[in-house]
Amino acid sequence: MNIFKVKLVYLLIVLSSSVAFAQDTDWRTYKKPSNTTNSSEIQQKDTAKKELNYNEKQGDVIIYQDSKIDSLTSKIGKKPFINGYTIQIEVSQQKSIIRDSRSLFIRNNPEISLDEEYDQPNTYLYAGRFYDKNSAYKFKHEIKANFPDALVVKKKLSLPALKRIDKKENNK
Repeated sequence: MNIFKVKLVYLLIVLSSSVAFAQDTDWRTYKKPSNTTNSSEIQQKDTAKKELNYNEKQGDVIIYQDSKIDSLTSKIGKKPFINGYTIQIEVSQQKSIIRDSRSLFIRNNPEISLDEEYDQPNTYLYAGRFYDKNSAYKFKHEIKANFPDALVVKKKLSLPALKRIDKKENNK
């Protein structure tokens, strides 16, 4: 029993001394460099420091640009459009479904224009160009037997192509 007490005391002394040496009291902060004594002595110098003077003379900017860039941006940027409505008759990722819907629509309404737009991953099939909502809904009601899931969609419509009318035909 006496040997047991000695071993227990010896074990407690070893454990307590190892815990005391292993413990780091400053574990939450970065360790300070050992060569400095005061943290206020270390200051970082700003090498790019420049005072801003807003009262100076205004500068000039010279742009060297090819004239073709201006003509290209004006041609691309000013595409005319009209806010209108169209009927979305089909949306699918499969080309065969779009093709079948297109052929069904053309068989029943050959005079109405169709537009197909691909916006990844879907292909949208739009029918007609309407400038007011009521006529779009009227046409949707006409085609609902073949296309029950058709939707009226507000969209920017490109302007229709101008038709040339000859003066000879106009006089007749």
